[in-house]
Amino acid sequence: MRIDEDMRAVIAGQRLCFAATVTPEGRPNLSPKGTIRVWDDRHLFFLDIASPGTRANLERNPRIEINVVDPVSRRGYRFSGTATLHAEGEVYETAVRRIAEEEGAAYPARAVVLVAVERAAPLTSPGYAHVPSEEEMRAMWKERRAELERAFEAHLGRRRSSGRP
Repeated sequence: MRIDEDMRAVIAGQRLCFAATVTPEGRPNLSPKGTIRVWDDRHLFFLDIASPGTRANLERNPRIEINVVDPVSRRGYRFSGTATLHAEGEVYETAVRRIAEEEGAAYPARAVVLVAVERAAPLTSPGYAHVPSEEEMRAMWKERRAELERAFEAHLGRRRSSGRP
């Protein structure tokens, strides 16, 4: 399974994914990761910054699924594979350095999660049944996102004025 140009562009444009692992009790664990990147043609990685549950789950069962979706285009990819954890060494140092350079911030990474991608499948909104092109979908959602942002900013203003963080 090769990570193609479109997959790379979606990941680079988002930098946020949702990683799914399984707890020892067999329950799903879904966790956002803000450092998803392409390692090479067959691997993805993210930093374990504050993910003790994800890390513990992967230590017991290395299977993982990662979803990356562009919310404006309403499409992305589902990546399934096997993770390895790197708390030191070349993979760790390279990944941490790369994120620090790209983000302009050094994160306290406990480990790097390197995922060998075995399967990738597109994720596409059913909205495309009614919207004929990605350009039109993006235009519609850019307008809608602006409305949603205004509503959420108003909510945050109310929270601040009530003394809540």
